[in-house]
Amino acid sequence: MKKFFALSVIYFAFNSIVFSQFKHDYVWVLGQPVEEPHPISGVSILNFNDDTLKLAKQNEGIGMFLTNVSFSDQDGELMFYTNGCNIFNAQHKLMENGGNLNPGDAYLTGNCPNGGNAIPQGIIAISSPIDESKVYLFHQATEYGDFGTYVAYFYYTLIDMNEDDGHGAVVEKNQLLVSDTLMGNINAIKHQNNEDWWIMVSSGFSNTLYRILLTDNGIDSIFTQEIGLGLDPRKVSQSSFSPDGTMYARMNSEDQVTLFDFDRETGELSNFQQLVADTMAFWTSLSFSPNSRYLYVSTTWKLWQFDLLAPDVQASKVLIDEYDGFTYFGFPMIFFLMQLGPDCKIYMIGSNGTKYMHVINKPDEPGLACDFRQHSLELPSINNTSIPNFPNYRLGTGYPVCDSNIVYTAGRFVPPPVQGVRVWPNPASEEVSVEINQQLLGRAPASFELFDITGRAVGQWELSVGSQAATVPLRGLANGMYFWRAVSEGRQVGNGKLIIAK
Repeated sequence: MKKFFALSVIYFAFNSIVFSQFKHDYVWVLGQPVEEPHPISGVSILNFNDDTLKLAKQNEGIGMFLTNVSFSDQDGELMFYTNGCNIFNAQHKLMENGGNLNPGDAYLTGNCPNGGNAIPQGIIAISSPIDESKVYLFHQATEYGDFGTYVAYFYYTLIDMNEDDGHGAVVEKNQLLVSDTLMGNINAIKHQNNEDWWIMVSSGFSNTLYRILLTDNGIDSIFTQEIGLGLDPRKVSQSSFSPDGTMYARMNSEDQVTLFDFDRETGELSNFQQLVADTMAFWTSLSFSPNSRYLYVSTTWKLWQFDLLAPDVQASKVLIDEYDGFTYFGFPMIFFLMQLGPDCKIYMIGSNGTKYMHVINKPDEPGLACDFRQHSLELPSINNTSIPNFPNYRLGTGYPVCDSNIVYTAGRFVPPPVQGVRVWPNPASEEVSVEINQQLLGRAPASFELFDITGRAVGQWELSVGSQAATVPLRGLANGMYFWRAVSEGRQVGNGKLIIAK
């Protein structure tokens, strides 16, 4: 009996490990909700569970900008997400004590509290090595100085998911780790023991890198190392560890790629190399392939690939593609931040608010075989220059970095029909606002017509060419229900009901 009991315990423990999937990055939250629901606005949710990429949209939530983390439990169920200003739980409500992240200039000016913090890779989430219900957020805040806004503070915040009936609550917030001129670009990688974590952040205007060791006792130590170049913090950039944890790379337009070997035992960098992709750029980014062999580098208008196993890495540079001129509402869909997905594809956003992502479908393949497709993934709503910042949560677990069995069938998400005109508020009293969908109508003139419940026309207003919004007066119209329609070049492009209540 004792032998059977011992074997049962071993079996249970083994299966607990096997069925822990480490899917902390399986749900991505993007988008920009608005007070009045709109067909192209809202929160987009990318769900990689069940071997299928599923897209969904909802109107509740918070606006996401450059600073973005979405964190799920080990089985891939969303726990919370944050834009670096506030933390929302899985019910898309403000988490208990989850407001006022990154106090000071970052919160009180610019994009907070509703727009989302504006630091690329300005936040990352790591669960406690011994308690999955405790999750650390490492995040950054800005300040104003002689050369403008710069990243100045590096904090941690602790979330306890057992609080508030399992919806989570912040139990420690804005605990200062480093005060310096920083680069943004927070990254993390597991320690060689596959339990603890190294969290890395770069100093600006110097070649100092800070690394924080997170253990089962919490923040264990803060180390510094001077190596490589002193990067300009005013240059928009991205950094990353290779999925296998052996390399660390940073990229900005001035200094290009700075590449290092990384020791997961000591946390130290070595073997500094500088790679040049294209100096004619402002928005830059990079990402490693799942097999850690290829490094992808974007330079606003171009995407490059380096083979890190080549005898001469610089000479291995291949131009993958150039921007094809695609725009959305007049915004160019150029190349910006990248993130490796759980499906072994690399997703890339543009630097403006669009509904699309570029996708590298086969990043483990050399050259053009990587199958880069521009604006090939249509999102349910506009993405306001945002993509989550994830480390490789599966390193050292026995699971691969990603699962190529996850598939997406184009058209799986069917968005609601887009009307050519939006009318608000509704009910209205003295006036209504009329917004033209320029993508649908172009610059063609349109008219707004109003009818009472008998079908009698009670008003018609011309909307000028190129106007995206107009105010229509309702003076002289009685309370009640009316019907409206919008007509452009002889065809109806929108219709609906309007309640007048004065």
